[in-house]
Order: sequence, then C-alpha cells, then structure tokens
Amino acid sequence: MVGVAEPTVAGPGDEQPPLAFDAHELVTDLWAALAQSVEGQFFSTTDWQRARLEMWHADKLVRSGQPTANQWAAVQRGLDELLISPAVKRRAGIELRKHAADADELEAVSLVGKYQQVLKSV
Repeated sequence: MVGVAEPTVAGPGDEQPPLAFDAHELVTDLWAALAQSVEGQFFSTTDWQRARLEMWHADKLVRSGQPTANQWAAVQRGLDELLISPAVKRRAGIELRKHAADADELEAVSLVGKYQQVLKSV
C-alpha cells in the first residue's frame, strides 16, 4: 500500500540486570516476577533501569512500615508506566516480537484452526 510505512520490529528485550541492592523480600519477588512477565520480555535496557529505580522506591516504602496512600500511589503509577511501555511502543509503530516460537503452541493453534474449518463446513 502506498504511503503506509512498515512498522519497526523490535526483537526480544534486553536481559534483566541484577537488582544490585539488598531489597526487602517482597521487592525481590516482584523483581523476579517482572522478568517472567510478558512485558518484561520486551524491556529495553532503559526500561530495566527504570524498573530498578521503581523497585528502589518500593523498597524504601516497604521498609518504612507506614507508607502513606500518596506514596504508595506514586509507586503504583511508576509500575503502571512500566507495564504500559510496551503498549506505547506498539502505538508508536514498533511491533514487538516474542522469543522463539513454541512448537507445541504452534501445533495447538493449527489444530484450533482445523477445528474451526470443520465447524464452518457443518
């Protein structure tokens, strides 16, 4: 199609760096979970550094024992921004590419497609 730019394709994200500070167990668990999240698969080095900063702030609040609602809301906004980052990239025309395809997943998708075709013919 004339005048339509092809989207930029981003490959798998950068590797998660170590948290690099002695964090509360809740924060280290969140850091580990972030690496396993769908969004974490596409984080750039910049995203990971931002995530480390958010974890540092979360650690300070958790260790304070009495975070205010406003302080906790600020941490939540920061985490929301991290999760929104991949969506923002898509809106900017950057398509995200997952890690190598899973053969079982591809086979399951194929079987569902065949099943749908059989249902249409009935």
